[in-house]
Amino acid sequence: MHIFNESLIVKEEVKKKNLFTWILLTALLTGVIDILFAFIINYKTPVSIILKFIASGVFGKAAFGPGTAMIYCGLLIHFCIATAWTTIFFLLYPKLSGMLKSRVALIIVTGVVIWLMMGLVIVPLSRTPSDKYHLISIIKNMAALILAYGLPFTIIANKFYNKPSSN
Repeated sequence: MHIFNESLIVKEEVKKKNLFTWILLTALLTGVIDILFAFIINYKTPVSIILKFIASGVFGKAAFGPGTAMIYCGLLIHFCIATAWTTIFFLLYPKLSGMLKSRVALIIVTGVVIWLMMGLVIVPLSRTPSDKYHLISIIKNMAALILAYGLPFTIIANKFYNKPSSN
């Protein structure tokens, strides 16, 4: 009996390690897609300003000063946020996929929830300069989040949770 218990513990550790790897790779993918959408949607704004805007959530107006440090901070913060959303989604996926039987609905709801949380809760609570919302920008940003997060999250989490386990 002792051997079987050790085998189960090892399998759980392997599964946790695999989950961590899947989360990190998915966060990297979704973070890249999301930041590319941000650059495309805001094509008239220099990339450095977009990344400094992200950094301003932590550093406030100081993020817009000269130099490149805040650009790198903005990129790091962006990927930390992508990793947080990925982790939340992966941990909730078994429940979410049970509640929302339609993958299309799950993809859309994921993007909309991320926009609502970021746009109405997280960004307003941060040190980012306030901005007015316009219907067109809301639609563009929700669509970007649906494509950058909802679609890859749903496809990749489904593959992770439904893959055959290796003995």
